[in-house]
Amino acid sequence: MATFLDVSGLQGFSNILVFLFISVVVYAAMGMTKTIGENKGINILVAVLFGTFVLFSPLVTDLIVDLAPVIALIFLFGIFAQAGITYLGGDTNDQMQGVKIVTYVILVLVVVVFATTKIRDNLDIPGDDGVDSKFDSAVEVIFHPKIMGMIFIFIISIFAILLLAGKQYHF
Repeated sequence: MATFLDVSGLQGFSNILVFLFISVVVYAAMGMTKTIGENKGINILVAVLFGTFVLFSPLVTDLIVDLAPVIALIFLFGIFAQAGITYLGGDTNDQMQGVKIVTYVILVLVVVVFATTKIRDNLDIPGDDGVDSKFDSAVEVIFHPKIMGMIFIFIISIFAILLLAGKQYHF
């Protein structure tokens, strides 16, 4: 039964959309950071090359297709948080710095978890019968002692940097 929410027809365009997504993100990042310079032609060429290279790897293409809706939801969370702070009379310059940091940390964690589980699922591990669900493998990755140690060290370093910078943040 076809409904207006059925978007399975867009699956055929996933490679084109991934190419466009990567090209736009790389072009925007290069425009913001001025890595190569301010020549827009070179920036466009590098962005198109990155988009093309991503298409050569079906693993990365599938990862981006699976990850795009989650990234969109995280950015929507950030937009709604900004709207809520503004609606309640807060100054968006002060409070939004914390919201941006939280949004970026969540975004990085989601990308790392998705990427590691996707790569782990596509590896041929001897003796692995493949019975684990994707949720189980994601939980194994997140709660692995090395990952938890890394997250703990990141949290300590973030607080150390905040304290050394001398700014007073109220959590």
